[in-house]
Amino acid sequence: MSLDQSSIKRQLSGQGALLNVGPICTRVSIKFPSIREDFLHIYKDYPFLEGPEITDYYLDVYARNLYRRYLRPQVALNTMMNDSYVPLPESMGLLSVEMGMNWQVAFGCKTHILFHAGVVERDGVGLIIPAISGSGKSTLSAGLAYDGWRFFSDEFGMLDIQSNELCPYPRPVSLKNESIPVMKEWVGDGELFSREYEGTPKGTICYLRPPPASIEHMHKPVRPQVVIHPVFNSDARPEIKPLTKTMAFFRLVRSSANYGDIGEPAFHALAKIAEECISCEITYSSLEEGIRLVNQFIDENLP
Repeated sequence: MSLDQSSIKRQLSGQGALLNVGPICTRVSIKFPSIREDFLHIYKDYPFLEGPEITDYYLDVYARNLYRRYLRPQVALNTMMNDSYVPLPESMGLLSVEMGMNWQVAFGCKTHILFHAGVVERDGVGLIIPAISGSGKSTLSAGLAYDGWRFFSDEFGMLDIQSNELCPYPRPVSLKNESIPVMKEWVGDGELFSREYEGTPKGTICYLRPPPASIEHMHKPVRPQVVIHPVFNSDARPEIKPLTKTMAFFRLVRSSANYGDIGEPAFHALAKIAEECISCEITYSSLEEGIRLVNQFIDENLP
């Protein structure tokens, strides 16, 4: 059962509120009122559970002393995973929350094969968008989500080892620098965005809430059928380059965060995706062009 807003705020400020996103439940405690407000704004449509529930991770956002709480506020983070984070100023507190949750999944999840990838779905077609940072996967994934696709993730593709299905994990989209105005124009509704956080190591960062339907159906998996590797280049001509099954396999291995930890089951699962899915690389110079190439490749290669 989901909690009401007053109960969520009370729990967030104390022992923590239980946030459910896809297959993962995280108990989040935030001791800074301003960060709680930012957090609740961007997680507005998400379920916070009353419990009791199996809790996968615990995240505590706090100040190490009174000086760092009131005079020069600074955010410390405890993920209970023997990590050591550089504290951030209170004004960047939401980044600490998102960074901590990313860390917990990337280094703690062993039940799913993780891809550094965006994942979306439409008409039962699961699309994996693996890419290195800066290739435009978050913008492309978000653009597709606000163009009729169901959003799974812009950061973590999660493949269930037993069912070979992609599991939604629709956290807010992390947008950076030039992609922020592009997505604000594409989406149109400013209320769906967080405020912009300037001066981070990666420049300006802003978060975008996924479409409500993607959150509502975040427990509905899909089988992967398409893998598209995006390459954004503002000066490039549009191009679709099909990949061989061998190249598709090695690129999937390269994009997996825990392939080595899972071992042989991961090998067989990725080999199955490479064998059964259609794969390509697209080069594009704008969001509109990227979406057009995605749809073109799928329309021409799937019945």
